[in-house]
Amino acid sequence: MAGWIVRQFKGIAPRAEPRLLQDNQAQVAVNCKLWHGSLRPLMGNTIVPDALAKEGVIQTIYRFGKDNPNDAAYWFHWTDDVDCCSGQIFDDTTERTYFTDGESEPKITDNSIALTGGTAYPENAYILGVPAPESECTANATGTGSGIKETRVYTYTYVSAWGEEGRPAGPSTAVDVLPGQSVELTQIDTAPAGNYNIATKRIYRTVTSGSDTSYYFVAEIPVATASYTDSILAENLGETLSSNTYHVPPEGMAGLCNMANGMMAGFKGKEVFLCEPFKPYAWPIGYRNTFEYDVVGIGALDTTLVVLTKGVPYLLQGSDPSVMVQVRINEFQACVSKRSIRVLMNSVVYASPDGLFAISPNGPPANLTEVIFTNKEWREFKPESISAYVFDNKYIAFYDTGTVQGGFILDPSRGDFTMLNWHATAGYYDPQLDALFLVVDGELVKFDSSSTPLSASWRSKVFVSPRPISIGAVQVEAAGFPVTLRIYADGLLKDTLTVGDRNPVRPSSGYKAVAWEFEAVSSKEVFSVAIAQTMADLRNV
Repeated sequence: MAGWIVRQFKGIAPRAEPRLLQDNQAQVAVNCKLWHGSLRPLMGNTIVPDALAKEGVIQTIYRFGKDNPNDAAYWFHWTDDVDCCSGQIFDDTTERTYFTDGESEPKITDNSIALTGGTAYPENAYILGVPAPESECTANATGTGSGIKETRVYTYTYVSAWGEEGRPAGPSTAVDVLPGQSVELTQIDTAPAGNYNIATKRIYRTVTSGSDTSYYFVAEIPVATASYTDSILAENLGETLSSNTYHVPPEGMAGLCNMANGMMAGFKGKEVFLCEPFKPYAWPIGYRNTFEYDVVGIGALDTTLVVLTKGVPYLLQGSDPSVMVQVRINEFQACVSKRSIRVLMNSVVYASPDGLFAISPNGPPANLTEVIFTNKEWREFKPESISAYVFDNKYIAFYDTGTVQGGFILDPSRGDFTMLNWHATAGYYDPQLDALFLVVDGELVKFDSSSTPLSASWRSKVFVSPRPISIGAVQVEAAGFPVTLRIYADGLLKDTLTVGDRNPVRPSSGYKAVAWEFEAVSSKEVFSVAIAQTMADLRNV
């Protein structure tokens, strides 16, 4: 008896010689869904019309408008690699959203400006952060008074229209004030240069009280006002100044992402930056962490930030940015593509020169593709070109070798790796809609959502018989027909059959071979494929 049957379809494993594959592993698996065990085709992508207005190759998309669960509303999109995330802000009704492209200043926008003026969203944005005023104010006592003098120092801050307060200006010169006198403040800077959303200024002063050098709130004035007269009694002063360390994020910061406990992270060069918890406009210098190698990208897992560099990976761990601890992972697996970094099954997955690696806070890095590819085969994808997205616990990625554009799907739970014969330039997983959106040929599409299936191709391993035989019977079990079945003998295509039902079919005859393969091509679900020397053998496989 000679014959073979495949009932549980698996992905490709080019690392193995084709005849040494497991019986249900593939040499070719394109546009397949294998996570059900059967051979299912992916469904086509549904176009979302008129969603993208910008010209050029779109590299980043982000769905804004979380209160509008509509596929078409509203899509931020850029022709650059941009990191975008919503703010962790209590009672925010404007959907403040933050983004950075790694070149210019990080930005902030909301629903009052992002959607105004056109459809090339975001239409408008402000520079993120609140800068410190450049000049100290001048303070002079005026009027008459008597009694014990008080020595004061003044400063002031900018405040955004959202109530965000920045670092103070430098201190004024000290001024002696007698009871009954007022203090005239002049030369107070008006709005700073740059597109900041500054609305007001807050004035603070010290109080003579032993060693107390704190600044106390005096008044809030419009940003355009350049002077103020302070006649407020000490007992009527407000809270102390708390924004002394609130620096703006650096120009060129990239990798913006949210972490637990209200933290937000970004990086530039060898440094990783963390914001004040729940204050994404404030980035204290004391919260910066420097690493041995240039940072390529970051990914957040609970209270751990995985820092991927051009050398070794690191873990930056802690529940507050003031107490973060660096953990060096002593394995030289550099990250070669920032756009490949994704969080998958409580791990950060990224492309290295040796494969797809997964890092979790609780164990060493794992090469997810080690049993699938050799280093040489993996590098044929040009891993530095990989951009990836996560959907249904699958790692869905696209690559561009310069001559070939394509994609692949890795299912880490089953170890299946399948190919896509099409390419996307950008993507975004929307948890509210539980859908993956991609940009394919310049159009926004919804992945695997059409009622029309793609054509799936699956080519078997090389089955070897102990002596030359001919194949006299084939059978396909499928949810629908026709199914195209190609028969290969000793590496040569010998027959192409159009199988119209589940009944056995006789292929063409007149040749014998030792090595046999088959390839099923179908837009219907295939449950099994069997090939055998005779009809009797077919019943026994």
